[in-house]
Amino acid sequence: MIEVEIRARVNDLNKVKNKLNEIGASFVKNEKQVDRIFGHPMFLDKNKIIIEGGLSARIRENNEKKLLEFKEIVRKGGGMEVSSELNDVKIGLKFLEKLKFEEAFTVSKKRDIFLHDGFTVCLDKVDELGDFIEIEKMISSSDEKERVRQECLQLLHKIVPDAKVENRKYGDLMQEKINKNE
Repeated sequence: MIEVEIRARVNDLNKVKNKLNEIGASFVKNEKQVDRIFGHPMFLDKNKIIIEGGLSARIRENNEKKLLEFKEIVRKGGGMEVSSELNDVKIGLKFLEKLKFEEAFTVSKKRDIFLHDGFTVCLDKVDELGDFIEIEKMISSSDEKERVRQECLQLLHKIVPDAKVENRKYGDLMQEKINKNE
């Protein structure tokens, strides 16, 4: 599957929630996600940012569920994603070590998830980075990417009219913050 997503920084999550209610979005659930992010030296630039088209790995702990995920980094539109449930995080860590992935940092967030017209809308409160909205949709063919990206943008501007898209992933933002502090 291919994930098409856009994200934007928001100033007031409560206003965004009210707008989602106004347009008839359905609240699904809230989650606490802790993502341990891993990079492979062959996919990192000199600033330790994953290059466009490179792969990142993460171990996501989401309530009781644990996942090992690999994600193609495509900042404008989204890329391939593979996910597998883990019984034991230690096995996932050993697997990544064998593949030469190195742990970079952790991203923690509280996420409220809504559905609207086939799109998943996530309101994220990300530790150290701030508040964001993400709009995403899974597709099966890359031929659909640009059309679905435009639909995501239309929905974003319906919910947050003055939103400016943030093309950097949370991992990019966190690595930039780490680089500034070094």
